[in-house]
Amino acid sequence: MRKIITTLIFCSLIYADEFVGMVKSIHGKVHIKRENSILSLKLGSTLKRGDIIMTKVKSGVGITFSDGSRLTLGENSIFCINRYIFKPEDREFDIDIKLIKGKALFNSGKVGKLSPDSVKFEIPDGVVGIRGTEFIVEVIE
Repeated sequence: MRKIITTLIFCSLIYADEFVGMVKSIHGKVHIKRENSILSLKLGSTLKRGDIIMTKVKSGVGITFSDGSRLTLGENSIFCINRYIFKPEDREFDIDIKLIKGKALFNSGKVGKLSPDSVKFEIPDGVVGIRGTEFIVEVIE
């Protein structure tokens, strides 16, 4: 019994540190680049800091982040999760995400309300300010 509890605690710590969001909807072919691997995403896939999400033609993905922020990516999009820290119990917030190309609909969650200056949504030629915001942005190559 003790071994099971220790394993669950260890897995919870790893999961809490790594998990930043989850795929809530998906259509077509969507992949992530994680470290040196390319993985196919599916409904329920979890996302980590450092992941690069790539949608193909006639594809899209809906993601819910751990603070409740929602992101929808359209076809032919590339999106990076550079940093993602959401620790409300310690008042630590640091979200740095970037749309490299494609279309995105973003709706900020708790961090956008608790600490809007902690959210950085980058695009190639600028940064979108977050103030409890919902917006659509398109980056054209």
